[in-house]
Amino acid sequence: MSDDRQRAKSYFDELAPEYERAFRLAGRGPLSSLVNRFFRGKTFVRRMRLLESLFAELGLAGKSVLDLGCGSGQVSVLAAKMGAQVHAVDIAPRMLEIARQGALAAGVADRVVFEEGDVASQGYPPADVVLLVGVVEYYGDCAGVIRRAAEATRTNLVIAHTSRVPYRMLLRRLLFAVRGASLYFHPMNDVVRAGESAGLALARRIDEHAFSILVFERRG
Repeated sequence: MSDDRQRAKSYFDELAPEYERAFRLAGRGPLSSLVNRFFRGKTFVRRMRLLESLFAELGLAGKSVLDLGCGSGQVSVLAAKMGAQVHAVDIAPRMLEIARQGALAAGVADRVVFEEGDVASQGYPPADVVLLVGVVEYYGDCAGVIRRAAEATRTNLVIAHTSRVPYRMLLRRLLFAVRGASLYFHPMNDVVRAGESAGLALARRIDEHAFSILVFERRG
């Protein structure tokens, strides 16, 4: 697990500016522009639209949200703009720099607290809604990460996880191998079982080509 943490931190510190550009379907050069426009960025945009709709259904106004592995902060900012008080955590300092700038530009800096930390090794105060968006695939022990997130969940845990699409798996494995980072394509059913084993019930599953969004809830 410690190797996964260090590799994830190094990878995302280096990737941070490019990751943020992907949300704008832009890139630093021709190759990154191509990848962001037709692969990574396209997935990010679709995922954000679905999350916005889901957040509206959950009614985030006045609720607390814990965004674990917040990256460059787009989901945290979205939740804050929809009325939530957000505690956002990420392992990569450069990601957090971009996230803070984004919250400030969006006028929600007073609604989001950003913190450097590791979702796999730290406990966090309870929140109404806990998010793991594009996170568990970077840890071999996905059940452990989900268990920690579930422990902090009062009502809902939302997990967005990458689907096992063969050509995407191959491309991403090649990219991660070049950068020396770890990547785990956990089967979606394993992720579901991990959430249920942590005491939550699967309330909704949204399946897309490149990812699924799993909505768990605490019952009883």
